[in-house]
Amino acid sequence: MLRMFTNRGGVASALAMATMGCATMMGAAGSGTVYVANMDSHTISVIDGASLKTVATIEARGQNTHDLFLSRDGRRLFATNMGTGTISVVDTGTHQVIGTIPTGRTTHAIAITPDGKELWVNAGGEDHIPIVSVADMKVIARVPLGEPIATGHIWFSPDGKTAWATSPKLGQVFVVDVPGRRVTQKVGVGKSPTFIQTTTDGKEVWGTNTGESSIYVIDSATRRVQTVEVGKMPQHLTFVGGKVYVTLGGENQVALLDPMSRQVLGRIPVGKKPHGLWPSADGKRIFVAHEEGHDLAVIDVASGQLVSTVAVGKKPIAVVVNSR
Repeated sequence: MLRMFTNRGGVASALAMATMGCATMMGAAGSGTVYVANMDSHTISVIDGASLKTVATIEARGQNTHDLFLSRDGRRLFATNMGTGTISVVDTGTHQVIGTIPTGRTTHAIAITPDGKELWVNAGGEDHIPIVSVADMKVIARVPLGEPIATGHIWFSPDGKTAWATSPKLGQVFVVDVPGRRVTQKVGVGKSPTFIQTTTDGKEVWGTNTGESSIYVIDSATRRVQTVEVGKMPQHLTFVGGKVYVTLGGENQVALLDPMSRQVLGRIPVGKKPHGLWPSADGKRIFVAHEEGHDLAVIDVASGQLVSTVAVGKKPIAVVVNSR
């Protein structure tokens, strides 16, 4: 069975590829441009994915830059600043910050609706989800949560009708009716769930229980949950070449899983406290940010080996790749 997953640029990624040479993860040949959020440097590193050379360092104009999300056309990069409760808007053509959007206390993570019109924000210190107009660059609505849910992530169903928001504080995933702007259900998944993604067919939701040693898979129709033991402190996950890769912050490893059998197939040693990860545009490499190593690891997918590292800023957290 072929299952697809969406990435932060909004382009579908094939979970099963005939060969690594004939299909791409982000719809374009080459390695793309890599962006890394450096939390303690308050910067964004810009790296050429082919040469692995740093081409720019962007001052985020905020404090504790944490999460990154690309607009659907790849022309804008949105970056959260936890310390200042803002989102920085970057022009990817010039690498310049062109705007700052106040969104609330502990602005942690973001996701863009499938139509590209709205940016939904996890502001962990607030009791709601701020909704930002991408065109107007300002908050236009809020989804009430009842209480602050801490620093989680948000993802959308492919049809844009449902949002899935994690609450590390409550150990739940909030199911949100997007048109109605309201929470319809809360699904218990484990301790401190953080990162989350949906399949493009909308049938499954994958995420990490960072407070324990498992990832979870939610059946979006029945809301049944399956957990899979992977190792200590799972952080982010991604899908490449028919496999699932999960960073294990407590193991200094990336776990490799079969998404159908849910079996761990192997482990790749990396640097200190891996956090965010993202595939290159051609699916041949995976870039992994090391919180404590202050660098970016490069994994060769074919060999399953760490082949290079690139120095970035202090405490790198999130990684995204722009193929445009």
